[in-house]
Amino acid sequence: MFEIKDKVAIVTGGAGGIGKATVEAILAKGGLPVIADWDENLGKKTAEELNVPFFKVDVSNEEQVKNVVEETVKLYGHLDIIVNNAGICPAKLFHEYTTEEYRHIIGVNQDGVVWGCKYAINEFLKQGTPGAIVNVSSMMGIISNPYTPFYSTTKFGLRGLTKSIAIAYGRQGIRANTIHPGHVDTAIGGKGCGEEAYKYDCEHTPVGRTGVPEEIAHAIIFTIENEFLTGTEIIVDGGWTIQ
Repeated sequence: MFEIKDKVAIVTGGAGGIGKATVEAILAKGGLPVIADWDENLGKKTAEELNVPFFKVDVSNEEQVKNVVEETVKLYGHLDIIVNNAGICPAKLFHEYTTEEYRHIIGVNQDGVVWGCKYAINEFLKQGTPGAIVNVSSMMGIISNPYTPFYSTTKFGLRGLTKSIAIAYGRQGIRANTIHPGHVDTAIGGKGCGEEAYKYDCEHTPVGRTGVPEEIAHAIIFTIENEFLTGTEIIVDGGWTIQ
């Protein structure tokens, strides 16, 4: 088992929702999480509440992601885990998106994960230590719908990226897996989507409800701890995608 106790973990999008639940779960395991988030106010609030470090970061900016990794290593002396969780999910039909909106989604959801993986792997290799990477995709990386063409583009893309990383660095003890949440009660999902959408999601999910962030965090912890798990996809969606 990959022990989380005393391990240093960066969680992007860690100020709220699934990210915050993951930070809390790592703390409960005795780990040393760092919150990396673009929302400075929420980030500082969560960091103070949980007594953990916070770095403001736009994950679409390579230099800022590199800086978060460097500052984390300066703070703790090493890095062991990265959870690339930050993401955005605007909903429109394909023809309604502007080029700028398209590039923004790609920048946050895909480039942000690329930069997180790149600089975490560089650090793991430099240290000569095992490392765990968890890339938070989505059930929309397994299926899709008419209103998330570019969100799905990025989330499908994370599957291939993660598998490639798992193959390339497995012998160095570096593992990479994806988590695919379904409808979860966060600012951009579940109850956060409004009453009508929430009711629809509950009615069409086999378990009869949307998920909670802690259920996704539990799956993230599992992929970190299980040392024989790499390159795999864990779908946590209440059965939505089996229909």
